[in-house]
Amino acid sequence: MERASKPVLILTLIALCLPGGHRAAVAAASPGVAGEAGIRSKCPPQQEIDRALGKASSLLQQAQYSAAAEVLATFSNAKCDPRTYLLLAAALEAVESSAQAEEALRRAHSFWPANTSIAASLAREYLNARQVDKAVQALADFHVTATTPLQEMQVGAVVYLAGHRLVPALPIAESAYKSYPSLETLLLLANVLQLQGRYKDVNHLLQDQRKVYATSPDFLVTFAESENDAMLWDAARDDLEHAIALDNKSYRAHYLLGNVLASLNQTDGAESEYRIAIDLAPDQPRTYYQLALLLHAKQDDAGETALLTKALAADGHYAPAHCEMGRIMIGQHRLADAVTQLNLAIQDNPQIEQAYFLLARAYAGLGQKEEADAMVKRYTQLRAANRRTSVDKRPGQLGADQATQPETRE
Repeated sequence: MERASKPVLILTLIALCLPGGHRAAVAAASPGVAGEAGIRSKCPPQQEIDRALGKASSLLQQAQYSAAAEVLATFSNAKCDPRTYLLLAAALEAVESSAQAEEALRRAHSFWPANTSIAASLAREYLNARQVDKAVQALADFHVTATTPLQEMQVGAVVYLAGHRLVPALPIAESAYKSYPSLETLLLLANVLQLQGRYKDVNHLLQDQRKVYATSPDFLVTFAESENDAMLWDAARDDLEHAIALDNKSYRAHYLLGNVLASLNQTDGAESEYRIAIDLAPDQPRTYYQLALLLHAKQDDAGETALLTKALAADGHYAPAHCEMGRIMIGQHRLADAVTQLNLAIQDNPQIEQAYFLLARAYAGLGQKEEADAMVKRYTQLRAANRRTSVDKRPGQLGADQATQPETRE
């Protein structure tokens, strides 16, 4: 018998926890639209729907996914009960019909746009498919309360973080921690605050809980992240060394310790930590990039270039590596190649200031004055805009080794 995957279990639990019945379905619906009465008239008696939902739930728990989907298919084209679509999506996802599961949730979302269970489930489908903009759009009417299930709050916060929407992410994280206090929700709130550059608030928040979670590597690494932002490097180093003593296989701890030691000008120690981090997570482009910068400081140009090449092999859309490659090529008088690299950097991250500055230099060197002037103008505008905002728009700090959360900042 096949075991249900975690997403399937989450969808099933959401459906089972959602208040049922025709009245609940109507209450969760959006304001009436033309033809809605006709859609509802197609619904069978609620007792019949409830029996089908109970049978489908039982089949899902027995890993009989295709049979569950067949039971639910009868009710999948009408606006009868939101739980029908949630369970149907769970069944379809379990038999690897992601496109059909997404379609079922999309149809349900059109019926009940304010239903948080459906919105969160659809957003999760989009996020898993790397369609971040669609995931954010699915949450347009997403509003949490103290009784919103934790899974839905987590999905909402993660989606907003992935879309760099820090303002709506914060109240969700605050509600999650208030309603479901735990290490997991504490760190979620800390992560959102860190991304907003509020490291002082994070330090205060976590300091109050240090005794409670003193043996948690994740807690110590998250705390060290804010200490690093506050330039409390000795404290950050101590917390990271403690985290590594508790879990020496923590990629995050070794990577961040490399950053801290580099800030303390302990370059040999930083290089060692970066190399350990690469061994633990060879698919992380940021580690190659940070080590490349370290080798640049040591004037090891060949070593830097080799590491940047590895960073781009790990992720061809990693903008900082493209930008640094462009800088190196300008120094080598390979101006046309530099333009290619720098345009790739901007394509992948339009907010990277240095790329515009370097592009202006490269175009000027090629005698392309009009293009150079345009890059100077864009650089000046972006620099001014970035100085006007207090929100740090860098990627998240949790790392790609945690699949449901965003990657660490540079």
